[in-house]
Amino acid sequence: MHFTKTILSIAFLALAITTQAQTNSLPPLIDRELFFGPPVIAGGQLSPDGKYMSFLKVYKGTMNVWVKDASAPFESAHALTGDTLRPIRSYFWSRDGKYILYVQDKGGDENFNVYAVSPSEKPATGQDIPTNRALTDYKGVRTFIYSIPKSDPDALYIGLNDRDKKWHDLYKLKISSGEKTLLRQNSDKDRITDWIFDWSDKLRLAMRANEDGSNDLLRVDAKELVPIYHTGPLKNLIPMHSIKTINNFI
Repeated sequence: MHFTKTILSIAFLALAITTQAQTNSLPPLIDRELFFGPPVIAGGQLSPDGKYMSFLKVYKGTMNVWVKDASAPFESAHALTGDTLRPIRSYFWSRDGKYILYVQDKGGDENFNVYAVSPSEKPATGQDIPTNRALTDYKGVRTFIYSIPKSDPDALYIGLNDRDKKWHDLYKLKISSGEKTLLRQNSDKDRITDWIFDWSDKLRLAMRANEDGSNDLLRVDAKELVPIYHTGPLKNLIPMHSIKTINNFI
């Protein structure tokens, strides 16, 4: 009995010493990849027709868009985009589910173009990635996406500053062909920074940035822009519908 108590005492002492040593030592370093490295999977979305599931995942060291049949296991997914220089941070589906669309710049110059790829398209022989079409293929031009109309799933309303670097003109872009139709031309007189569509995809409002730093909310009529609200240089105005529109494709 005395021997057993001695053994137990030694065991408890060893445990106490080990616990104390662990308490006094520095905790192990956490690998910074856990904080700053890419996630395993992010940005999951279902296509509007429910046929596909898409998500962001690393492809050749960079975050890209992947897709799979909605009911298939994740192991069956394949990459739709193959940018190995800069990660694709966001994407969205066309309203009819025929295309995945995304914006990307070159080397961080923030001159974004819009790209489209079909989830059902197979890569060409010898390629890993299907064709990604540049719907706006410009250098030194930044593309804005203003609206993704429900009434026309083959269209986007976009802004391009290809004519005047200071201002974005309003275009209707046909996704299937890349055809662009000019709807409104911007200028130093108009100074439009945003075009706002209603839920029926009709152009209703615009935002103007004045030279003194103030802003105007404008009603878009057939032949003129009518001011309906004004904010001073120290205030800002964002119509709630424009926030909803932005959230549709980010």
